[in-house]
Amino acid sequence: MQLHSAELDWITPEAEQTIARHARVSTKDPNRAEYAKLLSYCIKHGHWSVFEQASASFEISTTRAISPQILRHRSFVYQELSQRYCDPLDTLTVSDEPWKFELRTQAENNRQSSKNLLPLYLAEHFWDKLADLDNQIKEIYGEMLSKGVARECARNMLPLYTPTRLHMSGTIRSFIHYVGLRGQGDTQREHRMIARAIGYELSKQLPTVIDAVKESEDSSLKGWSFLK
Repeated sequence: MQLHSAELDWITPEAEQTIARHARVSTKDPNRAEYAKLLSYCIKHGHWSVFEQASASFEISTTRAISPQILRHRSFVYQELSQRYCDPLDTLTVSDEPWKFELRTQAENNRQSSKNLLPLYLAEHFWDKLADLDNQIKEIYGEMLSKGVARECARNMLPLYTPTRLHMSGTIRSFIHYVGLRGQGDTQREHRMIARAIGYELSKQLPTVIDAVKESEDSSLKGWSFLK
């Protein structure tokens, strides 16, 4: 499990053809083979409702620090690993060291953002301390469970860098606008990595749609510029 990543669960079969066919519901021949011009026209002129006629789902691996940012996007539906139901330290196997998260300096003009990487010597200083803390947390959490403390109580001591897994399902319209927003440079880097992973996969699944999105002058879609 690679933290801050996303993999496709499923997508509507022949999604672009389905969107085009449904967009032509009022025509005599909705099954016409050509659809690139139609989808491009819909995007250019903001006819977004047709892109609700196909959907997708992604499995996301991240941490408890990032998942609340994703869950704010209310046009999606989610299933997230429950720390009441399982021990996340046992259920999830991650390739990263979660406590060794990237350390960046505070942005000067944006109190919710970061700027440059912390000097390596200083980052290593904090990572050493976090490694010790992580061992303590795991030991105490494990002891709590072994002594019969409920998971829903013991989880209160788990840090925000604790790994989590969730499934995020929604319409293609929702994903287009999600990546358009969260793929931008002012999104927290870890969240941006997830959004761009989703965008990259959608560009393979929906090449006609995403090519048109990349050409759009809509400022809310500028997060897709990473594909250019």
